[in-house]
Amino acid sequence: MLGDKNKKEALKTQESIERIKLIRTILILIIALVLIIGILLISLRFIAASRKEPEPEPKLTSSTINQQLASCSTLTTAELTYNGLVHFSEGDIPFINQNSFSMIYSATAKAGIDVSKADTTVTDTEIIITLPACEIQDINVDSDSIEFYDERTSIFNPSKKNDVVTALQRAEEDVRTNADLDSLIDRATNQSELIIYGMIEPIADGRIITIKYTDNDSSKNSNTDNNKDTNNNSQSNNNAGEL
Repeated sequence: MLGDKNKKEALKTQESIERIKLIRTILILIIALVLIIGILLISLRFIAASRKEPEPEPKLTSSTINQQLASCSTLTTAELTYNGLVHFSEGDIPFINQNSFSMIYSATAKAGIDVSKADTTVTDTEIIITLPACEIQDINVDSDSIEFYDERTSIFNPSKKNDVVTALQRAEEDVRTNADLDSLIDRATNQSELIIYGMIEPIADGRIITIKYTDNDSSKNSNTDNNKDTNNNSQSNNNAGEL
């Protein structure tokens, strides 16, 4: 009886051991299966990401270029300092209706371009920027620099205030007539091109940048519009620079 009992206990112990081994094997298989599935999922995700087409870069358009140029608005790129000597005379009866004076003065003229009027065309190989012609943007006569010489005033024009107003008008006419504004415009044009090229080149993506100009005769310096007074003789000194 004792031997049978020992056999039964040994058999139960053996069955327990076998059961534990089976459970351990099943757990190992489950863990291995989970790892394999995880590796497969990671591999599939990596393969899908590598095959995914990259998002296209933002397309360069005319609007993009125009927005870039609009940040400049009016571009002043060159300035000229002009020192003039003007003689003015009107009337022909001394002390009655004759008024005359000589004066020296200093003035500045600025030239540039209205970039807000630019028109652009963008192709796969080229960026074409059409600009209005460069023009004189401002002529400023320094009223504090005016010095009168040989001033003669008639009894019908005793006001020196009138002389100052006339002097400013004559000084601006003298600048427009005798200053080298054509060269100033040329310098401003060249400088404008350098600035605009520097703005567009970083976003051109290898495209050729071409700058053109619309026809604009008003940008040309005329020596005839303001040369109406044969008695207005002038001598001047020009000093131009880029801004």
